[in-house]
Amino acid sequence: MSRRLAWLLLGVLVFGGAAASRAQVIVPPTDSARVADSLRKAADTLSTADRVLQAQGQERVLLRTLDRVGTGTLLTPHSRIVLTRDSIDWATAQTVSELIARVPGVYLWRGGWQGRAEMPNYLGRGATSVEYLLDGVPYLPVGPDSLAADPSLWSLSLLDRVEVERGAGQLRVMLFSRRHDRAAPRTRIGITSGDRSIARYLGTFERRYPSGIGLGLGAEYFAVNAPNGGTGGMNSTNAWIQLGYLPSPTLGVQFQLQLQDVARDTLFDGEPGEENALSGGVVGTRSDAQLRFSWQRAPGDLGSRADLIVGRTSWSSDSVAHQVGRLGAVVAHRRPTWSSQLTVWHNSEWTPLDARLALGWAPFSRMSAAMELVEQAHSGDRRSRWGTARVGFRAPILGITLSGVVRDGERVQAPADTEDQGQRFTDLEATASVDGRRIGAEVGMARLDGWRPIAYRDFMRVASLRPVESSDWVTAKARVAVTSWLTMESLYEHAIRGDLPDGTPPHHGLTTATIRSRFLRNFPSGIFEMKLQGMVETWSPGVIGRTTEGAPIAIPGRTLVRGWLQFKIGPFIAYYDRVNFQAVRGGTVTRYPIPGLASSFGVRWDFLN
Repeated sequence: MSRRLAWLLLGVLVFGGAAASRAQVIVPPTDSARVADSLRKAADTLSTADRVLQAQGQERVLLRTLDRVGTGTLLTPHSRIVLTRDSIDWATAQTVSELIARVPGVYLWRGGWQGRAEMPNYLGRGATSVEYLLDGVPYLPVGPDSLAADPSLWSLSLLDRVEVERGAGQLRVMLFSRRHDRAAPRTRIGITSGDRSIARYLGTFERRYPSGIGLGLGAEYFAVNAPNGGTGGMNSTNAWIQLGYLPSPTLGVQFQLQLQDVARDTLFDGEPGEENALSGGVVGTRSDAQLRFSWQRAPGDLGSRADLIVGRTSWSSDSVAHQVGRLGAVVAHRRPTWSSQLTVWHNSEWTPLDARLALGWAPFSRMSAAMELVEQAHSGDRRSRWGTARVGFRAPILGITLSGVVRDGERVQAPADTEDQGQRFTDLEATASVDGRRIGAEVGMARLDGWRPIAYRDFMRVASLRPVESSDWVTAKARVAVTSWLTMESLYEHAIRGDLPDGTPPHHGLTTATIRSRFLRNFPSGIFEMKLQGMVETWSPGVIGRTTEGAPIAIPGRTLVRGWLQFKIGPFIAYYDRVNFQAVRGGTVTRYPIPGLASSFGVRWDFLN
């Protein structure tokens, strides 16, 4: 059903313009009508010019939209990474997973190439080390995998903003759908092709009226074939519908529906058979619907605001059918030097109560502090409760910034697993950075308590991850702008003491060299921009996990090279992506290789009508 809806939306976006124009039948005028016809043509020309000028003027008219839920809290330095629409368009990433992989401490489990699972592992904490929110609503794993969500299934083109909140041993990724704030309609189209008959078709349309009515439609279809003589083909459809009404500067209501239809074939290592299965197949449809009522005391970022959200998540397939209802309220208050936010959720499954209180304080421009308290009640009389405290300081010289994070409490990492019990932990993290125009560096130290991490369902050859007593980590990030158009960046993480967790090699690094220029001497208007990036990812030998018998699964050290070329002419973007330049026989997980010299290329065009 959702796939048919997505194709219908694409058809409306592509052919809607033609349907909106009235068909005209041209009849040769008689002599007596030639003068009147000439006058009529002149009037039409003037009318068309007026409409063009009017449309150009609408591009500069800003209209109010609903504020994003959960982004108004004050946090300390190093706590939040914000990726706007422009950053997403220019990132060397085709999935949300690849965006997360640029966070220090993340090792990305890749199930192959495009179309296969990509699961982030943060500081060895396993499948549940990353939690997700979609437009302020917690994204619950449902369907075949009720423990962890696969972020590679989301469409980047249907997202407007991504925020990554870093904490000791835990990442929180907040995804926000597109929101249109112009009087002129916005349209985006895109197409991608490449090896293995990759096909990606994208279309979105957004419109907002001065009366307060807003409309958003979008769909993306993606498919990739299995290699010749192999297995593991996949196709998916993401569709998005948004309707909103803002009758006054302080009130608003919005309905949003996101559909995800997935058909991912089973991946085998050799001949099809249960003993050779690497990743199980996934066939089904997920829908996330939410109705939001919003109020704020006055327009702007400061003041009081409240949101009431009613949501429903469902998964349907031939083998599994599941529905989860939720009701939530977010009450927040923001002042120039402090913020407070209370979030309460009721879910019909697994976690009937999820309450969070977040406080932020910045008494001085160079000092800040934040705190979050979490209380959760799970099915089976299980409870989670923990607190997070943060402090940050910016030195007046050399751009030096210091921050610290403490997380303490008890947490059930997989509420859907009735056998999973709470784990007691105390995690510490300290970070120092210096940020200059040409040089920037960041070094972090983390001491994580004992943990029993959960393995990833999509990687069937890795049955479990070994529990650890404690682990100490060092993470680093460095940037050197050699010139205004050449930049070098590196990420690195290493477990330095304590138990070495499964699932993350002892040493892992990611280095990029980027040439980005607007060629202003040749294009003084700034309409042209080019990016050429080379990426080298390397890791040392380690243990990726355990077999069903508990034996360690070794992963050899590898080096993967990737190249990315992208240029922009006005609102038009074209890119070319090539992975595994050296055709290395291996990947980030043992027995899940990345194809050598695989490439894809595509174009996107985002314009205001």
